[in-house]
Formats: sequence, C-alpha cells, structure tokens
Amino acid sequence: MSNATDQSGGMSGDQHGGGRWSGPADVLTHGQLLRMGEKAGTALRRHGVAEGDAVAVQLPMCLESVVVTLACLAIGAQRITLPIGDHQRFVRDRLNSCRARVVVCADACEIDGRVHAVKSAMNRVLEDCPDVRTVMVVRQLARPVPWEPGRDRWWHEELRPRTLPPRPYPGRMSELNPEDPRQGAERLVFDDPLAGRSSDDSDHGWGEGSPEDAADGNLARLINERPPHHI
Repeated sequence: MSNATDQSGGMSGDQHGGGRWSGPADVLTHGQLLRMGEKAGTALRRHGVAEGDAVAVQLPMCLESVVVTLACLAIGAQRITLPIGDHQRFVRDRLNSCRARVVVCADACEIDGRVHAVKSAMNRVLEDCPDVRTVMVVRQLARPVPWEPGRDRWWHEELRPRTLPPRPYPGRMSELNPEDPRQGAERLVFDDPLAGRSSDDSDHGWGEGSPEDAADGNLARLINERPPHHI
C-alpha cells in the first residue's frame, strides 16, 4: 500500500486509469495520506464501526477510496467494495449479506464518459437494507443528490477536525495512581471542583458584604465585587 500511494502521488486527473478517469486530481504526501486515513478511521469508529465489522464502499478510483482502505486497515474493519453501475440487485444482496452499518459512496461520478448517479441509486437500494445506519457521501460532481437527514453525512465534514471546548478548571480533575491495585468502580474518582473554596468565595450572596465590611463602610468593594468563579 505504501508503494502504491508513493507511486500515485502527483498524478493528474487524466493519468488515472489510463486516461479514463475524469474526476478531480489530488496530490498528497505519504504522511498526509496516512493522517487522512487516521481521521477516517476515527470517523468510522464514531459511527459504531468496530474491529471485524464491514464497511461498504461504492467509490470510483479516487483519493477517498484509498483513504477508506487505510482507515479500515487501521481499525481492523473489512472493506466491502460495491460496483458502480446497473447492479442494484447485487449491491442490495451484498449489503444485506455483510450486514454493513456504514456505507461510503460518491454523490455521482463520471466513468468512460458516462455519468453515474451513485447516491440516487444507493438510496433506492437502501430501502431494502435495514442494517445501514450511516451513509458518508464523497463529493465528486457538483450536482444535487437526494438526502436522508440523520443518516446521510458529507465525507469531508466527518473528517473535519473536532475540538473539545476548553476545560473550565486547569489541571486534572481527578488524580489516579496507575499502581493502585483497586479495580472497577472503586478506581473511578469524581472530584467536585466546586467543593473547595477559592479566593472570591464566601457564605454570602453576590453583592452582600460581611458585617465587618459593613462596619468598615467598604462600599466600593461591594460595588466592584465580581461574581463567584463558578457562576
């Protein structure tokens, strides 16, 4: 696989498949391709694909097809390649026999001068394939495609980096000793960051001063007092 991806790097669109491929051309380094495979593997796992599961792929000869293969290899899934064209009965039977829950297909593609509405044909097939829960659509041709909300997702959006919001409190919420012999639920520690006091905590409500403050006439402090950090 490494040799194949190295040798194919830098191909133009008219060099794929001996001049028969008319899709977009992509140029990636080997490292970039491997990173895309890792992202795709993460996306597949996010949709419930585990080791040994089948991932149905209906793509032309394109970069995403290689990326899906790398992703399946990375997570131990089985790639099931589906033919493009007038093979709807075969595709339906293959999907039901392998029990794939995730399908990766093109929106449409052009092969040998003929445009194939891949996603439209896949929608008709999936009417008889109850196991499929997710369809990742790879954009190949700029044209409308039928869409099933909740099931269909754009491939490029699924591979987009996902970042978690910043944590409200620095440091580790829980401290676990890896050498601790305790197992199971006893090793789960749920620290409450609000249990401890901070410099601006008090037993009084926000804007309410203590008797000492009132005695000192410290009105400026009460006016400028900031709310507690956990509000």
